[in-house]
Amino acid sequence: MRRTAFLPLAFACALTLAACGSSAGDTAATTPAATADVGRPSAVTPVDAATLKAAREEGEVLIYTNSEEQQMAPLVKAFEKAHPGITVRSLSLGNREMFQRYETEVASGGTSADAIMSSDAVSWLSFIRNGNVENYTDPNTPNLPEHALLGPGVYSLSVDPVVAVFNKALLPESKQPTTLVELAAMARQLDGKIATTDISNVIQFGATSAYLDKYGEAGWATLEKIGAHAAVESDNGPLVTKLAQGQYAAEFFVAGTVRAFITGDVAKVVNYSYLKDGTPLLPRGIGVTAEAAHPNAAKVFVNWLLSVEGQEAACQGGFTPYRDGVRCDFGLPQIKAAVGEENLTIGTFSPKLAEERDQIVARFNRAFRR
Repeated sequence: MRRTAFLPLAFACALTLAACGSSAGDTAATTPAATADVGRPSAVTPVDAATLKAAREEGEVLIYTNSEEQQMAPLVKAFEKAHPGITVRSLSLGNREMFQRYETEVASGGTSADAIMSSDAVSWLSFIRNGNVENYTDPNTPNLPEHALLGPGVYSLSVDPVVAVFNKALLPESKQPTTLVELAAMARQLDGKIATTDISNVIQFGATSAYLDKYGEAGWATLEKIGAHAAVESDNGPLVTKLAQGQYAAEFFVAGTVRAFITGDVAKVVNYSYLKDGTPLLPRGIGVTAEAAHPNAAKVFVNWLLSVEGQEAACQGGFTPYRDGVRCDFGLPQIKAAVGEENLTIGTFSPKLAEERDQIVARFNRAFRR
């Protein structure tokens, strides 16, 4: 199921509410400050001349992605401007669907994706284990943080946070929690007015597992307090639609793509925040496939995505860049400034995610009365 395609429509509902006025009395967006030291960009490290020449001869690259067309558009436009003669074809698919589709197409002898882009850590682990990723080492690697390499040949395009989102008419900013623990303390009085997505949602599972990896049983206690009074939606589309309509006052572990839409009149009704103890960042992995028809073009695309130029283009699509020297209101330095470095929680592709998945899913469902 597609996620971000619902978001502009959802916030169109918020626009309707805003036109009637907000009882919260706010007319400007209250969002985390966009000022932070982004550091200095490192030297450009492109692919070698032979790879670039071969990529131009291939002429195209096909990407299977969990991102919407509107998110990919700035990336595609900027890449094709930087590398004229190499065309990017992007196909938006569900997280699990894209991995299954690739394996089916390859098994039948057909062509498939040259690169995969997905936030689904568990599916990535299986995909890597099955030998479907070329163990490519990009020239950018020495200039990237350690968490950027997710597995053999798989790099993080972005580290996208989950955020808390509030209806200011129902929960004025002065009363909004700044931590997940505070939200849990408010859960009884907000009974039925708190919501999140189902644990079957890749973003929810990633956020929950990263949160629990940091906070353990104390984290479970917080989630169980919230779950006793919270609703669960299938995806971020209905989640934010119902918030805008006033059915919910507070939502947590919401996909960070909503940030790009909370501006102007929408911000009269809705605001988002980075909860200090509840803002896991989820890596969106990208890797060149083992059976790519255009492997060199795929490597050039990955190399460009990991560059400062590529990371700034990714920001325009609502992704969260992480490398030094990238100018972006939604970048990792801004999140770090908001939550504090000691609270920064960046997810991984650790094998234990697959090992613990069933246990996490079962306990989450009990906590949220599923």
